[in-house]
Amino acid sequence: MASNLIPLPALWNGNRERRNSSSLDYQTAAVPTLSSREIAPSLYSLIESMGPFPPYSVVVGQCRDGLPLMIDLDNPKSGSILVVGENVYEKTQIMKTLGHSASLINKPGLVQISLISNNISRYSDLEQYPNCHAWHHAYDRAAAEMIIELASLAEQRRWGRERGRAMMLLIDDFQSLAPILSDDRIYLSFKTLVSRGPTSGIWPILSINPGDERSDQGQLLHSFGTYIFEKVSRDLSSAGNSNNARQAGLSYPPNYNVIIGGRLIPISVLSV
Repeated sequence: MASNLIPLPALWNGNRERRNSSSLDYQTAAVPTLSSREIAPSLYSLIESMGPFPPYSVVVGQCRDGLPLMIDLDNPKSGSILVVGENVYEKTQIMKTLGHSASLINKPGLVQISLISNNISRYSDLEQYPNCHAWHHAYDRAAAEMIIELASLAEQRRWGRERGRAMMLLIDDFQSLAPILSDDRIYLSFKTLVSRGPTSGIWPILSINPGDERSDQGQLLHSFGTYIFEKVSRDLSSAGNSNNARQAGLSYPPNYNVIIGGRLIPISVLSV
C-alpha cells in the first residue's frame, strides 16, 4: 500500500519537479542550541544532520534506526492526526515537535499553524515563527469561529478553489473543546475538518487522554487516519514513570507507537 511515510532523509527522487521548482521551497532557520544534559533526541540536531527535507515535510519523531519519521502535508493519505497518552509532558512534546519542524522546514507561504489550547503558555516558544497564525483559548469564541472558518475553507477547496498553503490546526486536549462542541454548528464543522480537512490541505492534530473516545463527542475520534499513542515500557516501569526516569538521568527506548498508512512504527519523542 502506498503511503506518504518518509522514513529517510529523502532527496525525494519521486518528485524532482516540485522539489526543484523554486528557491522558495525551503526554509533555512537558526537551530537552537540545547543543553548536553537532554536525554531525548533533539529535533534540531535531527533536522540539521538529516536535512534539507522536501517541502511540506513534518517530523513526528525518531525511529529506532535514528532516522526521522515524517509525514507529507501535500499528501492526504495519512488523514487527521491523533496523539493519545496519559503523559501530558510527552504529548505536548509531540505536538510541539510537529509545530517546530513544520516551521523550521517550511516557509510561511507553504505551511501555516494555528493553535487551540487552554494552556497556551506551553506553546509560547512556537510564536517565534512567522508560520504561526492564531493562538486561541478553547473557551474563546474566536476558537469556535476559527473551526467554522477552516471547515468552510476545506469545502471551498474541495470544490475546486485553489488550495493555497497547508494549514495545521493544533488542538491541545480534546476535552477542552467539549463546551463549544455542544453547539451543533461547531460540532458539524469540526467533524468536516477531521474527515475532509487533509484532502483540502487542512490538518487537524488533536491530543486526547485515554478514554476520551467514550465521551459524548468521542465518535469523532474514529475518523482520524494517523494515531500516535503512548506505550508502556518495562524499562521505565521500575523507575515509576517516564518523568521520574528523565529526572534520574536514565535513557529510555522508543516510548510511542505510530500507526500510519497501515504500518505500526515505534518512535522516540524528540526534545524541542
